[in-house]
Amino acid sequence: MLFTAYVAVCLSTVSIQDCNRETALSWMVAPGNHQLAFCMINGQRYAATSGVVHEGEYVKIFCKANDQFTTAG
Repeated sequence: MLFTAYVAVCLSTVSIQDCNRETALSWMVAPGNHQLAFCMINGQRYAATSGVVHEGEYVKIFCKANDQFTTAG
């Protein structure tokens, strides 16, 4: 199964548990599809090279299976 990495950039004042799409300063989709372990690495690498993470912020990576977003039609 392949996964897509979603990157949330949150303020350090937001708890890790509360960091999500709604509370993030920035929400990005990392390019590519990977096995789960590589999805996390790809998300971290993408965040590190994006230039959007600044002092006082941190990154939280979410990996979702691609088929989680398909709808029956």
